[in-house]
Amino acid sequence: MTEEVKRLRCAVADLIGENERLKAENELLTGELATIRDMLPDEYGFEEGTVEYAIGYPEGVKDLVRQTVERMQARIDINLSLYEMADKNICDLMELLDKCLPALDKSKTGYSELSKAIRREIESFYI
Repeated sequence: MTEEVKRLRCAVADLIGENERLKAENELLTGELATIRDMLPDEYGFEEGTVEYAIGYPEGVKDLVRQTVERMQARIDINLSLYEMADKNICDLMELLDKCLPALDKSKTGYSELSKAIRREIESFYI
C-alpha cells in the first residue's frame, strides 16, 4: 500500500509539473499571438476573445491564420485594383493631354510654355 501511495504521489507531482509547463506554454503562445495581432494593421483586427479562442482550441490557431491570410489577400486585391484603375486613368490623361498639344501650339495666348511642359511630362512618362 505504501508503495502504491508513493507511485500515486509521483504521478500527481508529474501531472502538476506537466500542468505548469502547459500553463507556461499557453502564456507564451498568448503573448506571441497578441504581439502578432498588435502588429497587424487595424483592418486585419480581430474581435475581442479571438486570440483566447485560438489558444483554447487547436483548430483556432489554424482559423486565425487562415482568416489573417484571407484578409491580407483581400487587401492586396483591393490595392491591385486601385493601382490598375489609377494606371489606366494616368494613361487616359496623358492621351488627352497629347491630343490638346496641337491646339496649345497654335494658340497665341502664351500656352506654348504649357505645351512644352506637357510634352516634357509625356516624354518622361513613356521613358
